Amino acid sequence: MLVFVDLVLGPLLVFIVFKEGKKYLKFDINVLLGIQIIAFAFGAYSLFLKHPAYAVFTGDRFTLTNVSEIYPYQPWHKDFSRLFLSSPMLVIAKLPDDEQQKSNLILDIVLNQQPDIDKRPQFYHAFAAHIDTIFSKSLSVENVFSDEIAKQKLQQFLKQNNGKVADYAFFPLRGNDKKDVIWAFNRKTTLPVDIIESDPWLIQELQQKTQQPLAIN
Repeated sequence: MLVFVDLVLGPLLVFIVFKEGKKYLKFDINVLLGIQIIAFAFGAYSLFLKHPAYAVFTGDRFTLTNVSEIYPYQPWHKDFSRLFLSSPMLVIAKLPDDEQQKSNLILDIVLNQQPDIDKRPQFYHAFAAHIDTIFSKSLSVENVFSDEIAKQKLQQFLKQNNGKVADYAFFPLRGNDKKDVIWAFNRKTTLPVDIIESDPWLIQELQQKTQQPLAIN
């Protein structure tokens, strides 16, 4: 959108209205310049709202949370200026320790259909401080890469990164398109490495199809 505004919309409009010797040509050019600036600002703000600000770990998975999804919405959140052109900040979302607050929150989410804790920064905690807990929830390699296609994708990932299975922890990741993929983390650096385009819930789907436990060798 921004490329279109800068390289197409502005010059195209100028080409349409330009006529040498036109009486109000300067005024027309200024109007078009104003339109272009407004369009550029709108496009930049739209990108800002769609930018994934956080990669939130909740329970056993990561979810990308866009700026526009933060609840309550705070357009100038302290982290957003730093996050706009960077990767999403890794955080973990946890329920409050106070039982009354926890009950009120759950009722608010379930009964009032308010956003879950992965959309509420007030429940975010530092990723690094809970890394052991997070990595303990990683996917079972035997389960998630149990079919041939998934195994091939895993081998391709390992070859590209020159690593072994034991070097990585794998987690479900839900992105902006609501499609779940597998997110690989380096266990030593505790940082994300790459995404594997494979279904993280493969074992559950296979079990549902067969209606019986699936044996993995």
